[in-house]
Amino acid sequence: MDAEFLEEARLFAQATGEWRANQQIDARVSAPMRNVLEDLASAGPSPVPALARLERVSRQHVQLQVDRLVELGFVERRTNPAHRRSSLIALSPAGRAWVEDARATEARALSKLQPGISDSAVRDAVRVLAAWRDALTAVHSDQ
Repeated sequence: MDAEFLEEARLFAQATGEWRANQQIDARVSAPMRNVLEDLASAGPSPVPALARLERVSRQHVQLQVDRLVELGFVERRTNPAHRRSSLIALSPAGRAWVEDARATEARALSKLQPGISDSAVRDAVRVLAAWRDALTAVHSDQ
């Protein structure tokens, strides 16, 4: 069952990525930039190294996304009281509005899909996916 689950999860992730890309929310914001915006919306102001750990990518990769988002006015650099040389990256009001709008746009589009699954089944699926993600993250952290 685990192999079947992982294959379905892979296919779901692929389909979700394609679906998100086709939503055309804002051509200026790439998928990696969106990830940074979502991380900041969830975690709050964070230094680039912490964002890189969340995304499991290099600090340089996240810095590139942050620089682009600063140019768009979606994030801002703030003084980090815990570290003189590593700024906190925070959503700007425009960035927070962008995330909220993107989420609302996706929610509207998702509401039009009718896969024939009850709300209860969706909640169960969310719990299962979260448990698998937590287990995989714990394994990854131990390595």
